[in-house]
Amino acid sequence: MSVVGKAPVARRPVLAGLLALGGTMFAAIAMLEVPRLLGPRYAASPFDDLLVKLPDRESAARLGAAWLAEKKDFDAQSAAKSLRASLAGRSLDAAIDSDLAKIRMVEAHGWLLPETLVTLCALAAKAG
Repeated sequence: MSVVGKAPVARRPVLAGLLALGGTMFAAIAMLEVPRLLGPRYAASPFDDLLVKLPDRESAARLGAAWLAEKKDFDAQSAAKSLRASLAGRSLDAAIDSDLAKIRMVEAHGWLLPETLVTLCALAAKAG
């Protein structure tokens, strides 16, 4: 039984199209997930929600360690609480811009840096 006037659908072009679509989806997912899977792994810490905002956690930890060597009375828990409040709903860049506008700066190892950035680096040093 065939329908008169209706072109038959060839299976091969449909299958080729579906395979191409599946391959494209696989490639897109791989491009998004592979860097995360192959990226550096860190031990869990209570500050992970804040440390994820750092683009380079190792360098930040080195800067934080240098600052902590000079500042002996650093309380990581209260600093984390303050950072969570100041970073709620905004990016690290916005918080740094706010620090610069309000001239909230800290000297760390001879550098004058925004307070939010240095505090976040200190938490990275504490987290290890």
